Amino acid sequence: MARTAVTAPSLSAPACRGTHRRLLRIPSGRSARTLDAVVVATTWSVDALGGAAALARELGATLVALCSREATASDVATLADRLSTMDDGCEPDRLDWLAVDVPDGYQHPLFGFATSRASEAKVERLGDLSLKRNLGLTLATLLGWESALFLDEDITDLDADDVRHATASLGELAMVGLEVADFPDNSVVCHAHRLAGGRQDTFVSGSALLVDVGQAESFFPDVYNEDWLFLFDAACLRLVGRTGEVGQLPYEPFRNPERAVGEEFGDVLAEGLMELAHLRLPRAVADDPGYWHRFLARRREFIAQIAGRITDLPASPLRAQALTALHAAEDRRAAITPASCAAYLRTWDADTRAWASRTRDLPRTSSLRSALELLGLAGDAMSPRLDGRTRKGTTMIPGTVDCAATARVAPTAQLGAPYRLLQEGEWDRLHRPTVIGEGCDIGHFCVVGEEAQLGAGTILDTYCLVEGGATLGERVIVTHRASVGARAVVGHDSVIGCSLVCERSRIGNRCRVFGDLVHRQLDPTRPWDAPEAEESSPILEDGVFVGWGATVVGGITIGEGAYICAGATVTKDVAAGRIVTGSNDVSSPQDWKGSLGKSEFFRSAVAG
Repeated sequence: MARTAVTAPSLSAPACRGTHRRLLRIPSGRSARTLDAVVVATTWSVDALGGAAALARELGATLVALCSREATASDVATLADRLSTMDDGCEPDRLDWLAVDVPDGYQHPLFGFATSRASEAKVERLGDLSLKRNLGLTLATLLGWESALFLDEDITDLDADDVRHATASLGELAMVGLEVADFPDNSVVCHAHRLAGGRQDTFVSGSALLVDVGQAESFFPDVYNEDWLFLFDAACLRLVGRTGEVGQLPYEPFRNPERAVGEEFGDVLAEGLMELAHLRLPRAVADDPGYWHRFLARRREFIAQIAGRITDLPASPLRAQALTALHAAEDRRAAITPASCAAYLRTWDADTRAWASRTRDLPRTSSLRSALELLGLAGDAMSPRLDGRTRKGTTMIPGTVDCAATARVAPTAQLGAPYRLLQEGEWDRLHRPTVIGEGCDIGHFCVVGEEAQLGAGTILDTYCLVEGGATLGERVIVTHRASVGARAVVGHDSVIGCSLVCERSRIGNRCRVFGDLVHRQLDPTRPWDAPEAEESSPILEDGVFVGWGATVVGGITIGEGAYICAGATVTKDVAAGRIVTGSNDVSSPQDWKGSLGKSEFFRSAVAG
């Protein structure tokens, strides 16, 4: 890399702000919130997790350790066992924990961000910190956790009272940071600014950040200062606070000049965005390359000012390392274009909107296994809540599943999911495998229950549910969020469109069902799904059409070729080839005054 000269400064005032503290609020700590989880992205020896584990244990929170490289889930299990047997006055086994070995190259549609492919952000950038933080956010959302503390593994001196106060401030605030006090958490350029005598405060960061999960609609992009981008919108709304202090293990910021190279693009973006927050300018200003042209010029002056002051310091190895790191930062800064900054932030905007949409559509579950299966990580996880003291090596398909080689199954789909629990009693088993036929297409976030069978060419759109023991014929289409109940039967070439089909319903061939098939619930005092309260389910013979918003109620039979109009309610048997509208208002096609009775659908019936 050619070295760009660090020129003498031409600005009399500092080119970048030394503090952003006025963007933060002091939390009140008045709510009754408690901490649900402590999320740690760990790559070192898990011995560094001792403080986080002790904190989670004291606060009754779940420790979530997301492991890679030298850190493993098995090591976390050993640490948890050691903590549970310590004679420290706490109840044994009080620590609730989850450890996940995040596979190398792990990918998931939820985390398919265009910003992750931006070449500018990848220069000298390694690691999976952003991915792990996004995984922690997603697990919290799936499991219905309200609050999570994100910690870096090098954070020390955690105080439970500080964390309680910060957690009790969530709700009024979206995020609260614990200040890193003894060793500042800054970029290389900011460390050099401090070394040169400049005022350089720390800002809140993902290294110790309490998050109100319900208010977090942003994500951690794969770029340096990803935590500042994560909290930026909340900071603009003055919804970020700071309280308490933590420590951080020291490191040598100037030892490797490539560190400055890897940080510079993200540092430019974050500092430039925070300047907008100080000036209360709209985020759209950052879409203008002209803004970044001016900011990059100021950044050049800022680095030059720092270099000039460090040059005046007494000669030392530290001074030489700092100057080398600053030269590396300036070389990288000089290669950044205003257009690339604006383009990255436009892509970030699009990713943020996509992320908010994806997370709003995520299902909620109290089952740790279900959450991990949805993320494709059940086989990489260990926890006391996974079928015993610890469990690893489970699969996404817990039962016997016969899945054809030509079937396409989204990585977020669950196959062979257990029958749902009954309020009383248990399901009688069919003692058959779950079958996914040739050429089936199972979309994202679909659930297919155990003992369910799907015929060849059947399609499940996103978020569809086929409960245990259900049978779908060949070439059936089940569209977005439709639900087919346990033991229901759907014939060949039928369409179930955004509908609820209650358990044990019978639907013939070539039917189209866009309304709901439900039980009558004659005695609501009984458990609704107990075996002794079982009620007859609707039967649709071949070729029946059920329109949007129609409801077919109870153990009635809809005859072949009948047409149930949109919005109709049907509680009585319907003869073949009839039209139903309103509440059990039945007509023959010959008597129908509109065009429906003369349509192709009824032509054969009219001729007869």
